[in-house]
Amino acid sequence: MATPRFSVIMPLHNKASHVAAAVESVLAQSLSPHELIVIDDCSTDGSRDIVASMNDPRIRLLDRNVPGPGGYAARNLGIKQASGDWIAFLDADDLWYENHLAVLATAISQAPNADAAATRFDHVFDTHRQPQRIARSLHLDGVLNFRQFLEAWLEVRECPLWTGAAAFRRNLLIAAGLFPDGRAVRGGDKDLWLRAMRSTRLVYAPITTAIFSRDSQNKVSKSTHTLQPPCLVETARHMIADATPVERRLLRRLINQEIAYYARYSMKSDEQIRIPLSDIAMPEGVGTIAIVAMARWVPASVRKSGYRLTRHMRMRRLAIR
Repeated sequence: MATPRFSVIMPLHNKASHVAAAVESVLAQSLSPHELIVIDDCSTDGSRDIVASMNDPRIRLLDRNVPGPGGYAARNLGIKQASGDWIAFLDADDLWYENHLAVLATAISQAPNADAAATRFDHVFDTHRQPQRIARSLHLDGVLNFRQFLEAWLEVRECPLWTGAAAFRRNLLIAAGLFPDGRAVRGGDKDLWLRAMRSTRLVYAPITTAIFSRDSQNKVSKSTHTLQPPCLVETARHMIADATPVERRLLRRLINQEIAYYARYSMKSDEQIRIPLSDIAMPEGVGTIAIVAMARWVPASVRKSGYRLTRHMRMRRLAIR
C-alpha cells in the first residue's frame, strides 16, 4: 500500500504567539507532509506575516476575506485546495510530536479498509497535563465501525476523535459534506466526524503524538457560548431514520449526552440556555431533562455558584492524582 500523502490544514486567526511553533512541528515530521496549507482568516496581529516569512516550499498560504467561526470555512477551503489523498489537521496553537504523521501512516497501512485514522493526544493546561480518555476498545489497536465508534464515544463521554490528532481520506470528507460552515460556532468538528464515520471505519493508534493546548491565547472555546443546541443533534436525528436498532439507541444516547454537556457548561453563563426540551431524545433522556431544566430556569447566581464549586472540586481531584 502506498504511503499516504498528507495535506495538513491549518486555519489561522490571530495566533501570533503560537503559529511559528505549530508550523515548525508540522515541517519537522519524520514523515514529511505533502503540503501544509495555512488559511488566514483576516488576522490582525501579524500572524499571517509570520507564516509568510517561513521559507519552505511545502507551505501554501491562502487568504479569506471574512473570518469564520471555529475555522470551519477556512478548513473547508483548505480541503478543497489540497492535492494530497489524506487530510490531517492542526490548529495554529497546537503541536505535533515529530512522529505524528508516521504513526498515522503505519496505522493506515495496517487497515486498508479504514478511511479515518487517529492517535492519542494530551490536553495541556497552564497548570497541568491530562491524557485523552480513551475507551477500552481503543487500547487494542483495533479498527472501529460506526457502532463501535459510538460506543467508544459514550463510554468515556468524549469523542474518540480530536481534530488535531485525526486524519481522513480527502474524498471521504468531501462526500460527507465538509465542516458545517455557517451552521455552527462550536461543535462542528464532531458533527463532521459523526457524518464521516457513518460510511467508514476508524483505525486508532493509542500512541500520544499531539498536544491540545487548552489555555492558549484567543482560544475560540473561551470566547464562544454553547447556549444553542449542539450542531450534531440535527445530524444524529436524521441518521436515526435508517439506522439499525442498536445504532438508534446509541444515537439517542449521544444526543442526550451532548445536550447535557452544553447544559452543564452553560451554568457559568449569565444567559439562559436555549435548548428546547423537545430536542432531548426519549426514552433515554429523562435525566437530561432535569439538567436542561435547571440550566434554563434556575437563577443565574445559583447556577454560577454551583458551576464554580463543581469545577473547584474537579481541579482538586486532578491535583490529588
